[in-house]
Amino acid sequence: MLRDALINRLLWARMQVFTWTHWRPFVKAARAPMDTQQRLLLKILGQNHKTKFGQAHRFDQIRSYRDFVTSVPIQNYESLRPLIDEQERTGAAALNAHTPVMYAQTSGTTGQPKLIPLLESTLRLHKHSQAIQSYVQFKADPQAYYGKLLGIVGLAEEGRLESGRPYGSASGHVYKNMPTLTRAKYVIPHEVFAIKDYDLKYLVILRLALVHRNITFLGSANPSTFLKLLSVLEDHREELLEDIRNDGFRHLDKMSGETRSAIGPRLRCEPARFRELQKLLGSPAPKFADLWPKLRLVNTWTGGSCAIALAAFETHLPTTTRIAELGYLSSEFRGTITVDVERNWGAPTIHENFFEFVEREDWEEGDKEPLTVDAIEEGKEYYLIVTTGAGLYRYFMNDIISVTGRFHATPTMRFVQKGKGVTNITGEKLYESQVISAVCAAEDELGVRSPFFMMLADSKESTYRLAMERSNPNDASLNRIRTVIESKLAEVNVEYAAKRASGRLRELELVDLRPGTGEAYKRHCLDRGQREGQFKIIALQYQDDCSFPFGDYRNRDFN
Repeated sequence: MLRDALINRLLWARMQVFTWTHWRPFVKAARAPMDTQQRLLLKILGQNHKTKFGQAHRFDQIRSYRDFVTSVPIQNYESLRPLIDEQERTGAAALNAHTPVMYAQTSGTTGQPKLIPLLESTLRLHKHSQAIQSYVQFKADPQAYYGKLLGIVGLAEEGRLESGRPYGSASGHVYKNMPTLTRAKYVIPHEVFAIKDYDLKYLVILRLALVHRNITFLGSANPSTFLKLLSVLEDHREELLEDIRNDGFRHLDKMSGETRSAIGPRLRCEPARFRELQKLLGSPAPKFADLWPKLRLVNTWTGGSCAIALAAFETHLPTTTRIAELGYLSSEFRGTITVDVERNWGAPTIHENFFEFVEREDWEEGDKEPLTVDAIEEGKEYYLIVTTGAGLYRYFMNDIISVTGRFHATPTMRFVQKGKGVTNITGEKLYESQVISAVCAAEDELGVRSPFFMMLADSKESTYRLAMERSNPNDASLNRIRTVIESKLAEVNVEYAAKRASGRLRELELVDLRPGTGEAYKRHCLDRGQREGQFKIIALQYQDDCSFPFGDYRNRDFN
C-alpha cells in the first residue's frame, strides 16, 4: 500500500511538470495553427532537401505552401515504395535525411505489406503526444491512473528485414520503453505481446489481470479486444480459477524463457481476491463491472466500425466508467490527440505533421483542390492528406474525417471511415457510416445487440446482404430485424430508398451468424497478414472483395 501511494504521488508530480513541458506548448500551437503548420512544413522540407525525393521535387526552392502543392503531387504508398526500398537496401538518403531506426508494418493494397519508416524523432514525438493525451485523461479523472492499468498493444519488434533493421508497432515500442514509474502501474509486461499463439496470448493477459481487483484503466486500440477477453473467460474460467488457486499457470512450458521470467512473479493472488474470484467465476456471466468494479476509464477507438464492438462491450462496464477516444492513430502517423474526454474531441497533431484536406464530395467527383487546417469547417467531411517528418510527403491516407468543433483556433476532428468503405450498385452510393448508423438505430429500436456485422454489396444480384451475429438469437424475428434495418437505411440514404422503390435494388438479405463469427473473421484477417494492433473491420464491402466464408457460419437453427 505504501509503495502504491508513493508511486501515485510521483505520478501526480510528473503530471504537474507536463503542464509546462507538454500541455502549454501544445495549447500555444493550437492558438495559431497556420503559423505552426507553415513553420513545420518548411522545417520538414529543409531537413530533407538533399534526399533523392527532395531534389526531384525542388524542396530547396519551396518558400510557401502554394509552392509545395505545385512542386509535389499527391502520393500514395506505391509511389513511395521504390524509395523506401532503395533507402533500406542501399542506405542512401532516398526519402529521409536520417536513417529509420525501425519500420511500422501494415497491410498494403497490392498484397505486399507496407513498411512505414520510423525515425528516432518519430518515436520521440509519438511518445510526447502520448504523454499529452495521458495528461488530459489524468486531469479529467486522476483516479483512473491511481489503480492498476491494463494496456494491450502490438509487439515492439515483430521481425527483422534482411538488413537487420526491425519492424513492428510504434505503440508497442513506446509501451516497451515507458518510464519505470509508468511501467510499475501496468499489469502486462511487454514480453507477453511476443507470444505468437493468439489464443494463448489472451489467456495469459486474462490470467495476469484477474488477480488484480483495483484495475482502474483499460487501453487497447480496438474494443473487440475486450470482447475477446470475455470470450476467453467464458471458455476457460474453471482452468483459470484452478491456476489462480495454485499461483501458477499450466501453459508456462509453451512460452519462451524470457516470457516465463516476466510473468512468473505476477501470478500470485491474494487469498481475499481468490475467494472473490471463486464467487464471480461461478456466476453465469461475469462482466468487467464484476471483475473490476473500480474501473474508471477505457481508452479505445470509438468511431467508424469500432462502434459496433464498443456498443456490445459497454454493457459489461461499471456505470461510472468513462470511455475516452484513443485518437486518430495509424501505422503512418498519429493524427489527433484527444483534448476533451467528455466530447471525445481530437485536436490534430499540427506540431508534428502537416495536414491537407479535400472535401469528401469534391474528391469523389475528381476535384482534388486541397484546403489547409484553417479552412476546414465544422460538420463537414474531408479526405486527409498528410506530410510527416518521416518521409511521407503529401501522402493520401484514404481516410475520411469529420470536423467536430474547435480547440482554441484549431478545428477538432474524428475518424469516420476508410475511403473504400463505400459501395455503389445502381447509383445509391452507400457509405459504411450510413450502414453502421442504420444498424445501430435498429438495434436500439428492437433491443437487439450485435457484436459483429458486415454489409456485403452483391452487384451481380443487385442486392445488399447483411451478415449479422447476434448476442441473443432469440431477441427478435429475422424478418422484423431485416425490415427495420432496411427502413433505417432508407432514412439515412435517400438514393437507397429511391433505388429500392424503383426495384433497381432488390430487398435486403439478412444472414444470421453463429456466435463467435466476429472472432473467427478477425482470425481470418490476421492469418492473412493484417496486424492485430491496427485491425479494423470494414463494415461495408463488395461481396467479391470479401474472402471470408460467411456461409459456413450461418446460424441454421434460426433460419
